[in-house]
Amino acid sequence: MSQVRNNIDLSKVAFVLVVLLASIGLLVRTDIATFAVAVLSAGALWFLFKKPELALAIQINGFSLYLYVLYKLKVEPETVTTAGFYAFLAVAYLAGGIHLALKRRRFELNRIDFMFGLLFALFFISYLLFSLDNQQATRKIGYAPLLVIAPYLGVQLLMTREQIRQMLYYCAFLAVLMILPAFYELLVNPIYSEYGRFSIYTFANKGDNPILFGIANALLILVVLFTSSAKRAFGLREVVLILPAVYLMLRSGARGPVVSFVVAMIAYVVWLGRVRPQVKFKVFAVLLVLLVAAYRFIPDTTASFYEDLIAPDVRPVDVNSIQERLVLIDLAIKDFLAYPIIGVGTGNATGGLGYPHNVLIEVAAEFGAIGLVIFALLCLFVIQAGRKYLYTEGEDEERWLMNLVFTIFIFAFVEALFSAYMGGDTLFYSSIGLVSAVAKLSEKDSLVKAKALDYLRYRERVSEDLPNVAGLAEDSGY
Repeated sequence: MSQVRNNIDLSKVAFVLVVLLASIGLLVRTDIATFAVAVLSAGALWFLFKKPELALAIQINGFSLYLYVLYKLKVEPETVTTAGFYAFLAVAYLAGGIHLALKRRRFELNRIDFMFGLLFALFFISYLLFSLDNQQATRKIGYAPLLVIAPYLGVQLLMTREQIRQMLYYCAFLAVLMILPAFYELLVNPIYSEYGRFSIYTFANKGDNPILFGIANALLILVVLFTSSAKRAFGLREVVLILPAVYLMLRSGARGPVVSFVVAMIAYVVWLGRVRPQVKFKVFAVLLVLLVAAYRFIPDTTASFYEDLIAPDVRPVDVNSIQERLVLIDLAIKDFLAYPIIGVGTGNATGGLGYPHNVLIEVAAEFGAIGLVIFALLCLFVIQAGRKYLYTEGEDEERWLMNLVFTIFIFAFVEALFSAYMGGDTLFYSSIGLVSAVAKLSEKDSLVKAKALDYLRYRERVSEDLPNVAGLAEDSGY
């Protein structure tokens, strides 16, 4: 009897009782529908708490699916509900990550993490010092904790390569889940016969976001490409995934992700990926052919968005986002020239009318040369970490991970030159966090290998000295 009592975990019993009492109270105070939503939300939170890498992947690459569900339910997204969704994910992956970190008793910081913290400390300090109470500044300050800082910390709490790999696989899987609904909407929804851009949903008040959709498909291609490179296998499954992803990325009409993807592929051919150059050139050539072929099948209204890259002055400003961004960039550059040392303050660039869509110009305008130096050092440390651990000795499963996350950083950095928004650029700062996390794991592996090598050398020296010790003992009469 005492043995049974000892085996009962009283804390778990108390937890079950609290949950039952809370459930009964909620059911009494509300209706069945509200109770069902609460129960499902609690179950989802518990599930994501156990899988923080999935919660992170949903925030980084699955937000379009959340919006698509709202779109099909005919629910217009509101700021409060969207913030609640992000907070729900953040609680799941931060609590789950901290739980795992405490179990392993290990959480380390490196100079990338330090520069990230310094940049966003400047971000908040600048707002406090130079706030003009404009809407742009308020939005940035309100969004940054959930859209940038929380996912960066969540990535750092992924303590193993397996967790990081799993998170990247989930990012790709979420993009795969969008393929069927995407083609369904293209074939059935009449709005896309006239509207050139595409993102599987469009709301009356909030519009759509083709950039998120284009990024999702680009990440799917990158994960499939590097996974197949590590396994030295490229078969039918990879083709089935890449073909629709290439078309949908182009069909989105999002120019930034397409240009960023091409640049990332050029980096892959030139110096990334542990694959023979001939193979990489073939992969690049095939992807280029697929892009050209897909371009022939997209509507003229979508093709016109890409033509604006070559001739941005053809269409008027009110229908040409490139012209609009050039105007904002010009205003932000004037802000930097007016306040070159400390900038105009968080959210105050362009007079608070908008943001310049370019991460370098945004940082320079709002934080001046001080912020630009911090940002440049942050990117420099990321590049140094990537280069250091790209070609370290180890298994292919270890090497390809840094190749992949560094390629994602290149993709995200180039994309941030087209549509950066410091308060909400989840992918860019998460990619920095991924390079930091993989670098720390690689550094730990290097230390372990160095200690093991030192121990082997010590054993060799001891074994070499044993015959001499035995001879000395024999001569001494022992």
